[in-house]
Amino acid sequence: MSEPLDVSDVATAAAAAGAQVAASGFDTDLDVDLKGDGTGPVGPADVVTESDREAQRHVVEVLEDRDPESTIVGEENDAAKTVPETGRAWVIDPIDGTYNFVRGLHYWTTSVAGTVNGEPVAACSVLPALETTYHADDSGAYRDDAAIAVSEQSAAASATVAPIIPPSYGERGTYVEGLGTLFERFGTTLRLCSAQATFALIANGSIDAAVTPQRPHPWDSLAGAYLVRQAGGVVTDLDGDRWTTDSDSMVASNGDVHDELLDAAQGLR
Repeated sequence: MSEPLDVSDVATAAAAAGAQVAASGFDTDLDVDLKGDGTGPVGPADVVTESDREAQRHVVEVLEDRDPESTIVGEENDAAKTVPETGRAWVIDPIDGTYNFVRGLHYWTTSVAGTVNGEPVAACSVLPALETTYHADDSGAYRDDAAIAVSEQSAAASATVAPIIPPSYGERGTYVEGLGTLFERFGTTLRLCSAQATFALIANGSIDAAVTPQRPHPWDSLAGAYLVRQAGGVVTDLDGDRWTTDSDSMVASNGDVHDELLDAAQGLR
């Protein structure tokens, strides 16, 4: 009889394999393409490189070797685009924060989440440029080998809120007005241009909250949502309902500033 699959171990191994490949291309002369098919607005941050594609290939190799019957969900190559409601699946982002990656900025991740029947059960986000790994399983959330927890910041005036995943380039008028409200009601706003890195820092207690009025792709969000929840945080949509990959928006926080953020963020819609 075969050993039961250690989902957390597989997620970490796959993320590490992809991160190693991605790191070899970081801060080098890269050929950069724009995402999309030319039919919709594409902004200067909507970029993709061969490092994204090659890193995904290595992540997939590990997953197919360790769990060949599962579904793989991801942005690049021929991966599925939605998380199945039954069975085991892996949701992967070889480089979350490609804009940072191509500009030599250190906040980008290789992220992998393992799901069973649509719900995450393990997650790993590797930040190679910072030589740091965040991971979570049913026992909690960790930075490298140390347990982590969300912050205890409860005063909005002292809290840091990170806007993530803005609307498409050229469609941000209302969103920009809503950002002004966030800046007025919270201590500061901080945009890292990597949703998964942002979620990892919320889980670590370094940032207090993040918000987007958009429906994030599962590869941009699922691993991070699990990290935040396992670190003691809260993840909902803008109506305050529990966030899932079907939600039309996303708010992640330490829990203490969540209600005030929900109220302040209505103007982002």
